[in-house]
Amino acid sequence: MGSKLYIVGIGPGGREYMLPAAASLVESSDVIIGGRRNLELFSHLDKEKIEIGNNLEEVYSYIAGSVSYKKIAVLVSGDPGLYSMMGFLRDRLQGVEMEVVPGISSLQYLCSRLKLSWDDMRITSLHGRRQDDLVDIIRSNPKVAVFTGGKSRPDSLCRMLAEEGLGQLRVVVGENLSYENERIVEGSAEEIAGMVFDSLSIMIVRHDKGAGTSEGIWSCETPGLPDDMFIRGAVPMTKEEVRAVSVSKLRLMRDSVVYDIGAGTGSVSVECGLRCPMGRVYAVEKNPRAVELIWQNLEKFKLNNIKIVEGEAPGVLKGLPAPDRVFIGGTGGNMGEILDWVSGLDGSVRVVVNAVTIQSVYEAVESLENKGFKNVEIVEVSVSRSRKVGSKHLMQAINPVYIISADKGDKGVVEALDER
Repeated sequence: MGSKLYIVGIGPGGREYMLPAAASLVESSDVIIGGRRNLELFSHLDKEKIEIGNNLEEVYSYIAGSVSYKKIAVLVSGDPGLYSMMGFLRDRLQGVEMEVVPGISSLQYLCSRLKLSWDDMRITSLHGRRQDDLVDIIRSNPKVAVFTGGKSRPDSLCRMLAEEGLGQLRVVVGENLSYENERIVEGSAEEIAGMVFDSLSIMIVRHDKGAGTSEGIWSCETPGLPDDMFIRGAVPMTKEEVRAVSVSKLRLMRDSVVYDIGAGTGSVSVECGLRCPMGRVYAVEKNPRAVELIWQNLEKFKLNNIKIVEGEAPGVLKGLPAPDRVFIGGTGGNMGEILDWVSGLDGSVRVVVNAVTIQSVYEAVESLENKGFKNVEIVEVSVSRSRKVGSKHLMQAINPVYIISADKGDKGVVEALDER
């Protein structure tokens, strides 16, 4: 017998929702491997059975040593292509041929019960995984399916949503789907938070686009939020036209990790946070008055993928997750030290510096070139805005800003993107 392993999707759990091809294959196998509840479906078969618990390494070792002379069927709940152990076995058993039998997923089952289409749904899982960006995923997607598990139960997740100001969102929880004790509950996140559910459940979170998110404030995709949208004080702020060019020069990705050094009111941080829903932005600022303004703007725009780091760079940067984008709007006289710190990071980093004086431009360019940055570019942005004088409009100039961009690493950002 050749080395061939069978991964069998058995559906949501009820025997009537298992495909005939799956049942037939299991019945012809020598060994059945699966979770306790999955194995119970085949308790009538006189087969060698191995229960999966916290013993994945033992299961892997058994399969690797037996698959060449035993027909082994690994049972997975739902469909093997949706958050199952198929990926784990495929990666570990690369020399073993694998045949996969599809199954009806619990998500398909729940959506059919709700008469809900799921072709526009974002799907994620918390079963055996950390999902620190779950709130960001929900904010960014009007329809999200979450496979829960472990300590991440539907009620605890809904409490988290309520704490983040999303208690009004509509939530459906499916528990023990297709079994006799099936339970489907619908309510607001705040209502679900007061109930108790089994950890192995599935929840669907829905909201109108923009509800509880920054899209209700600003729905455009382009950078350059109007200045008057920000809460401002006696703290410098990067003007919207300059900000639009600066953010575009950062060449952001949805999952970028961005440092905004000298964040001021947080306008650049907010722009980056909106465009990196799966990433993180660190707003670095030493002025207590500015820090308070950043807090107010983050609350206004309902962004929780931005962390305020109070203190002076580069010292305060130590211990933070490494960035792949760095914006420098203010340095407090530490330009050389900050760029020296960035140059010592592993991996590719895109840097954008805003400068208003010739001396700052010289210092930034000299530091970038001396520290081995590549693709150094300088753009001068001169903006004039109209003001009405009587029945006429006159143009009033704003101080020109120099936008300096560069790449750190063996490959520039564009080259690195080409390989993704």
